[in-house]
Amino acid sequence: MRREERVQINRDKFHLEVNDSNLKATKLQNRLKSQLRQGQSAFGVTLAIGHPEVSYALGTLGLDWINFDAQHGALDIEIVAAMIQSMSYSKTVPIVRVPSNDLAVINKALDFGACGVIVPLVNSGEDAEKAVRSSRYAPNGTRSWGQRTALRDPDYSTTAGAEIMVIPQIETELALRNLEEIVCTDGVEAVFCGPYDLSMSLGIFSQFDNPEFVKALELIVSTCRAHDVAPGLLAPIGSAERSLELGFKLISLGGDLPMLMGSIAKALEDARNATKI
Repeated sequence: MRREERVQINRDKFHLEVNDSNLKATKLQNRLKSQLRQGQSAFGVTLAIGHPEVSYALGTLGLDWINFDAQHGALDIEIVAAMIQSMSYSKTVPIVRVPSNDLAVINKALDFGACGVIVPLVNSGEDAEKAVRSSRYAPNGTRSWGQRTALRDPDYSTTAGAEIMVIPQIETELALRNLEEIVCTDGVEAVFCGPYDLSMSLGIFSQFDNPEFVKALELIVSTCRAHDVAPGLLAPIGSAERSLELGFKLISLGGDLPMLMGSIAKALEDARNATKI
């Protein structure tokens, strides 16, 4: 006979009683973190269109990660929560780009199911340490406990410290100057280069073949390699092959809106051309 899980509810807390096999099955496991530790490349996309159908559909494709863009996308926390829940069947890892390096917004993203946060405009080791501490429970950080996180993983308070990723964005000239201290921050296992903001900061906006920009990319990759941190590109600067050749491991294939527009534009062009045959 199948054992049933019993949920005992009282006014103070929710307590989930599960057998050992169920406990193992629900424990938070960050596959993206495991991939990067093994030196594998990981490919994903950024979502800014706020509907659960988008993440539900993309969760079927075998992407390694999906980034929910709460910085530049029209996504509030309720939408992000629904979108993460809609892909809960998938092995694709949900991460959230938060709007700022702020304890409250980092807490919210993690409480609603993100396995990692991308933190924009990290310009120093102090900034990186703040982001890491905001994602860790005491005594290692300042993250506040929310009971919701333990509904599926009763040991979340322990597993979160080992599985949650904090990914600083390197996107300014100042961040490049302080790159080593950012990369060496305890708790940072990957960084994302934001190529558009970085090129703008260097005064060569979108000039991704400019020698100064290429030199910056090479610095990010070499510094990460020296400290066993995975270098990432959060927006395409050409083909995925080029990103791999440069040495990046965490690679965005693009954003949902431009990819949607590109796909439909190509289909329309093909259809128009067919009428001319």
